[in-house]
Amino acid sequence: MGLRHLTTGMFGKRSRYRLWSFGYKMFVLYVVSMTVSVSLIGYFSYRKSTEIIEMKVGQIALETIQQADKRIDSILAEYQNRSQLLLGYKPLHKGIMDAFKDNYDRIQTNADIDNFISTTINAENDIARLYVFGEKANSYRYAESENSAFAVWPAVGPEIAGQDWYRDIAAAGGRVVWLGIRPSVLHGNALSSIAEPAGEKRERSRPEASPVFAFGRAIKDVYGTNETIGVALFEMKPDRIRDILGQVDFHSSGVTFMVDGAGRIVGTPDDDRLAGIGTFELSLPAASPGGMMRTSYKGHDTVLVHDPMYIEGWKLVGMAPADHFIRDSLEIRGFTVVLAASLVFVAVALALVASSRMSKPVRRLMQAMKRAREGDFQVQIGERRRDEFGVLYDSFNLMVSRIKSLIDELYIQRLLQTELQLKMMASQINAHFLYNTLDSIHWISRIYKVDEISTMIFGLSNYLRISLSEGKPEVTVREAVQLIDSYLSIQQVRYQDRFTVRMSVDETLSDYSVLKNIFQPIVENAIYHGLETKKGKGELAIRWMREDDRLVYEVADNGVGIEPAKLAEIRESLGSPELIGGDEGCFALKNIHSQLKLAYGEGHGPHIESERGTGTVVRLTVPLRK
Repeated sequence: MGLRHLTTGMFGKRSRYRLWSFGYKMFVLYVVSMTVSVSLIGYFSYRKSTEIIEMKVGQIALETIQQADKRIDSILAEYQNRSQLLLGYKPLHKGIMDAFKDNYDRIQTNADIDNFISTTINAENDIARLYVFGEKANSYRYAESENSAFAVWPAVGPEIAGQDWYRDIAAAGGRVVWLGIRPSVLHGNALSSIAEPAGEKRERSRPEASPVFAFGRAIKDVYGTNETIGVALFEMKPDRIRDILGQVDFHSSGVTFMVDGAGRIVGTPDDDRLAGIGTFELSLPAASPGGMMRTSYKGHDTVLVHDPMYIEGWKLVGMAPADHFIRDSLEIRGFTVVLAASLVFVAVALALVASSRMSKPVRRLMQAMKRAREGDFQVQIGERRRDEFGVLYDSFNLMVSRIKSLIDELYIQRLLQTELQLKMMASQINAHFLYNTLDSIHWISRIYKVDEISTMIFGLSNYLRISLSEGKPEVTVREAVQLIDSYLSIQQVRYQDRFTVRMSVDETLSDYSVLKNIFQPIVENAIYHGLETKKGKGELAIRWMREDDRLVYEVADNGVGIEPAKLAEIRESLGSPELIGGDEGCFALKNIHSQLKLAYGEGHGPHIESERGTGTVVRLTVPLRK
């Protein structure tokens, strides 16, 4: 049970590690960023292309509407000109006023009117019916059939004159009143109000129920009082206008129609579409120069284009469902979706490759770190890269090398300490016996008055006592000075008056702790290598100085000095990373340097200045500590 739990925990931890590994994070980040980027680019590209297509298609639709509008306007202008010819035709005024000289004149005038309408007004053969409602005496009707029919009616009665369209035309004062495409205004029982004159047989033809394009104008007595004497109602065949409206292509579900100023639909390509639309419920700006708009019409998203017509307040309108209008953009949307999906697939593949390549150096670094963690500090990453991983590799190699160097230094330090402790233990075994023996020799020499022996034995006894110091590696500065003083007392007996000694000590340093074995060897080197071979009397200056929180120990002699080549060799030996070694000439300095480095770290060691024939100065700088 415990083994299973441990195994599950290990594999669960490994799964979580893999889930949140650097490569996995890179893969997720790359996929998400590419997916979001591609989606945004696809979305905005589709939006922009849709806007461009809508604008282009709308512009084309508007231009198509404008061209159709110009063609319809030219037809309406032609209608207006022909109606103007009829209003100014003098025989028509004569007939309305019944200003005939006799019956022959009546017949002749009516024939002239019939001929004028059929040959001039209906020159395009596009008049379905033409009504001239006279308010004085006579009215006229012209209808195109298999045999053109011209009829003379009595003056208009109140049943006709009272209708809205009649009053609107009469009130316009001669201006054209456009009624649009609609059924005939006299369709049904309207003719029953017109009485036929007695004794005169008139051909009577009932108006057709098919739609016509109607407009009318008031007829004024321009040859007399200028009063309104009647109304002319034109019912034109709508084929020409409907053909133009039908030629505007807004797909099978679109429609083109004319709207008057009141929003009434006054013309469509066919009756079915007119019945399907009914009243146009959207209000368009009256002063608008035309344009395109997208709106909701009867619950459907609709694109609408409009343009002002020749008739004031009228507009030519094209309308179609928006999806039919922008069908091409839907194809672009489908293509965009497929392209985006393909790019995302490619992005996933690239993400796998990129994350694998990015995680490979990370795995290599982790493997090397694992070996170092297990104690193999010989490990090095041999691959050389010129990117950030190369910097990491170099830093790791340097770090492991330094750790190994520190471990080696610590190991050597422990060996030295162990060796020193063994020596100290061996020396301390006979320390009491040695002190007693030296003390006996000292007093015997005093008894026999051998002062030189007494001085040397006393100095040696103090030197050994301080050097051994119960095996402690450190002594106070006061004790270190006593150690040097004891050593010099022995050497001065040996060398008699060969050199003089001057030693100065900063008393504030007395209670600080220092390594006990780093000062005497420097004095010994000054005597043996500097003053011993000097001709004449030598001088030895020893100074214990304080600089801030550091002790500066300086030994200067005016001995023979050191050859430049030998001095360079000594400095090179002190700068090498080995803690022990060196030839006989610099062994003591190397030993001092190693002790300082192990005790205080880098930056602490002997500094030597020497000139051949002048002397040598050796300086130590160590931190002060209690």
